[in-house]
Amino acid sequence: MNTRRLLLKSLLFAGIALLVPAVTWLLGGFLGLLPTDVAAIAGYSGLRVIGSVAVGGCLLAAIGSAAI
Repeated sequence: MNTRRLLLKSLLFAGIALLVPAVTWLLGGFLGLLPTDVAAIAGYSGLRVIGSVAVGGCLLAAIGSAAI
């Protein structure tokens, strides 16, 4: 049971660790303070890539916060 709890806690922290910088970068990009072009991958917009990282962080944090 402790292994499961450790896994969920790790997922929660990993999700938050992805979410915070991605949201900061998105807000900075919207305000014109940070460049988003450097995150462009395979022709996709940098905002789309950064937003995808933020969504992935939200999903990991949601899974990690599950108390099933």
